[in-house]
Amino acid sequence: MDENVFLVSLFEHKAWCNRRLLETLRAAPADVDRGGWIVVLFTVDHTANVDQIFKARLEDAEPDLPNTVARAMPDLDALAERMAALDAWFIDYARRVTPAELAEPVDFTFVDDAAPGRMTRGDILAHLITHGAAHRGAIGKTLADLGVRGVSEMVTTFRRVEG
Repeated sequence: MDENVFLVSLFEHKAWCNRRLLETLRAAPADVDRGGWIVVLFTVDHTANVDQIFKARLEDAEPDLPNTVARAMPDLDALAERMAALDAWFIDYARRVTPAELAEPVDFTFVDDAAPGRMTRGDILAHLITHGAAHRGAIGKTLADLGVRGVSEMVTTFRRVEG
């Protein structure tokens, strides 16, 4: 839908950032500090888990994850596949969601603490954009502390590179 161009752009940018982050992680030296690396992987996985949980909410389904933080070390390749699939789903959803649907409230129970939640579909999408960006920023700082050069996430770079 033409009215969703901005929303689609936000999710395209998010997908681009996620791809670049995963490329950076794949290229990181094998001898990177293990403690910092674990924090990075669990944080990336957490963002994918939150996306997966809220995708279920937008589909009016129950999420198939018991919490937002993994219990075991995430596998980078599996994580990359899952994130790519989630990003593609959200781009498609952003293309087809109507303004009326964006205003619809979604009632749910938070998975980590069982507290009741209520957000509009639009609020959920806004949360996913800002949640992912905040965690990618923290990951970037951690990577810098580990001596791993990150990549720009700026929208200006995205537009220059992706058109």
